[in-house]
Amino acid sequence: MILSPKQVAFCFATWAVALTGITAGMATFGVAQLDKATAVQCRTHDWPVKAHKIHMDWCADNGYVTK
Repeated sequence: MILSPKQVAFCFATWAVALTGITAGMATFGVAQLDKATAVQCRTHDWPVKAHKIHMDWCADNGYVTK
């Protein structure tokens, strides 16, 4: 079966919309997971001792609890 140019365009557009939705969902989930991990790291001070001040400043500047 040979598809017409309009059918091909419709197929590409459908795939583009589907992939965009999937990508947006995965990115949203990934950002939420990263935010949770960052909050834990700031709360538990999970970084090298020599980098403590810069991490504490970063956490405070970005609104993460450090206690």
